[in-house]
Amino acid sequence: MWRLFSLRESALSAVFPGHRAWSSAAALLLLLSVFAACSRAEEQQEEASCHGAYDLYFVLDKSGSVSADWMEIYSFVRNLTDRFVSPRMRVSFIVFSASAKVLLPLTGNRHKIEEGLENLRQVKPAGETYMHEGIKQATDQMKKQTQTSNSIILALTDGKLAVYVHELTLKEADEARRYGARVYCVGIKDFDEQQLAEIADTKDQVFPVKDGFHALKGIVNSILKRSCTEILTVEPSTVCVNETFDIVLRGNGFTQGRSSEGVMCSFIIDQQTISESHTHTHTHTHTHTGVPV
Repeated sequence: MWRLFSLRESALSAVFPGHRAWSSAAALLLLLSVFAACSRAEEQQEEASCHGAYDLYFVLDKSGSVSADWMEIYSFVRNLTDRFVSPRMRVSFIVFSASAKVLLPLTGNRHKIEEGLENLRQVKPAGETYMHEGIKQATDQMKKQTQTSNSIILALTDGKLAVYVHELTLKEADEARRYGARVYCVGIKDFDEQQLAEIADTKDQVFPVKDGFHALKGIVNSILKRSCTEILTVEPSTVCVNETFDIVLRGNGFTQGRSSEGVMCSFIIDQQTISESHTHTHTHTHTHTGVPV
C-alpha cells in the first residue's frame, strides 16, 4: 500500500509542482478516516444488542456487602437494559436484602424505565441476602400477566447463600420456571458457583465475575449471547397452494433453557391459525416440517 501511494505521489508531483505537501495531508486524512472506520466497526462489535422481545426481571442483591460497589451494579443494569432494543421489551427492577422491593414494576414505557434506573441509582444497600424474596417478587408479577410472555430473570449476588435461603431460592426459581421464565444468575467475588448453578436453568446460565464488581461490564456481551432468542429470517418466502412445506426459522438462542421438548409454534395462514409441534431445533435454526397450505 505504501509503495503504491509513493508512486502515485511522485507522479502527481511531476505534473503539479508543490503537490507533495497537500498530497501528504490528504494521505493523513485518508489514514485517519480508515482508523475511525475501524474503531466504529470494533465499537459496533463490542456493543452487541438483542432484538428479541422479553419481560426482563433484574433481581439485585442490595445487602450490606455491596454498599461500596453499588454504582458498578447500577451501571451494569443500565448497560444491559440499553442493549435489549426491541420496542416490545419490558423490564422490572427488584432489589433484595432481608426483604425485597419492586423499584420498577414491569413496563415497556421508556420514560418509566429511566425513572426506575434513577431510583436504582439512589439505592442505599444494607441488610441480609434473601434472594428468594427477590425472585418471588418477579414470579408474582408474572402471575398477574394476562398474556403468556417470554420472561427472563437475571439474579445477581456477591456472596454465598445460607443453606435455608438457598433451599427457599431453589423453590422460588422452580416456581418461576413453571410460569415460563428462564433463570440466569450473576455471581460476584465470594459466591458459591454450585448454588447458583442449581438456581439457574443450567450451569451455562451462570455468569461468574471473580475479578470484582469492576469486571461486571465485561460479561454484558456474554449475557446477551446466551440469553437472546431472536428470529432473523424465515424461509421460504413463497410457497405453492395445496402443498406441504418446511418452515425454517434462522436466528439465535433456540436451544436456551432446560429443554426444547414440547415446543409449539403457531402460524397464521390465510386468516387461519395453525399450531405445529413437529420441530427440529438447533442453536441457530428451528425447522417445522409438513406445514400445510
